[in-house]
Amino acid sequence: MINQETLKTFDELYYATYQDILKYVVINCSNIEDVKDIVQNVYLDVLKKLDKNKTLISKAYVMGIAKNKVKDYYRFNYKNKLMSLFSSTNKTEIELIDTIEASINLEEELLKEENINFIWTYLKKQDVIISKIFYLYYYMDYNIKEIAKVLSISESNVKNYLYRTLKKINALMKRSEESV
Repeated sequence: MINQETLKTFDELYYATYQDILKYVVINCSNIEDVKDIVQNVYLDVLKKLDKNKTLISKAYVMGIAKNKVKDYYRFNYKNKLMSLFSSTNKTEIELIDTIEASINLEEELLKEENINFIWTYLKKQDVIISKIFYLYYYMDYNIKEIAKVLSISESNVKNYLYRTLKKINALMKRSEESV
């Protein structure tokens, strides 16, 4: 069992390194969907190391773990591991579904989910740089200048990728709505 001192040390290290680790993984990841898994694996290893050795770990050490995790993740071909949303429906999940408030407009929520899936599917088919820009901009709230610096491209390229892709997505969504 992990003691409170180890958890406190882990929390401090996590907050001190999270942004840098996440940025590194996003930049070096060939599939944006794998980012969360890799970051999670990094911090699981950090926690294990802290609990096992009871020694202080530096930011550089955490970055080294991140570098190895990115390599390992793709070396062992985990990127194709898919999990179905409804693969295992158990009694608890059914009870949760039954307790959903009636005030939620399910049709509206499904449309939002469908639009997100449509956009994400489109982005996965595009160049990796485009999905990285969208991830950094919309998920991590980076501004255009920060994205340009992180990805080592010009701000105008970031804007072009972002705005052209948004224009294409809007056009595709309008076409799909018209065909329905």
